[in-house]
Amino acid sequence: MKGEGATFVLRHPSFVTLMDSRFVDTAFGRAHARLAGSGPAVVFLHGRIPPLNNWQAWNTTLEEVAAAGFRAVAVELPGFGDAARPDGPISTESAVDCVLDVFDRLAISRVTLVGYNWGGLVAWRAAMIEPGRITKLALVAAEGAEQLSESLPGEMKVPTLILWVDADFFLPVSQAEMFAKAIPNSQLHVFEFGEGQPELAARAPQKLGKVFNERLIQFLKE
Repeated sequence: MKGEGATFVLRHPSFVTLMDSRFVDTAFGRAHARLAGSGPAVVFLHGRIPPLNNWQAWNTTLEEVAAAGFRAVAVELPGFGDAARPDGPISTESAVDCVLDVFDRLAISRVTLVGYNWGGLVAWRAAMIEPGRITKLALVAAEGAEQLSESLPGEMKVPTLILWVDADFFLPVSQAEMFAKAIPNSQLHVFEFGEGQPELAARAPQKLGKVFNERLIQFLKE
């Protein structure tokens, strides 16, 4: 079911979570969000390469985070998922502006921002602009380590959790280490998949499931 105010049910052996679907107007076009739970806001950003280029990149994480006492929001940026289709591809700069617009429209004053892959690049760029609003940052196999480490070393002040897998062929652990070196107040956690499992690495939040969610929630509660 699509549309403003649509409600979905997330089922878990120990709880049932209601999840809303909402469209959000931004300066670049209409974004789409899936929302669950109540409490401190945690916003999730997807990547740009299928199949993790929509809210379902986080479908195994939203309910766990909501059940842990947070307002979990998975945003689909214009051009992805159920969001509007703009005339051209969205740039990273426009994506950052869209995310900040979504915060305003959803009345989010303080937030933990979680970004996967390209969404991680968008997340840390947003945190550089709004460090007072983005109180924590989680980067999951994020892009842009070279940009941050070469141009802005030590400039990121937001407490950051860096989550990676050892089998990521496209973004090796050395990229995670660059983030950790460039961000003073950071924690690095590398999950061990073992060699030769790129398909698992590409779906890390989904395939890791409980162990991924537990590490993220631990950080959220610190």
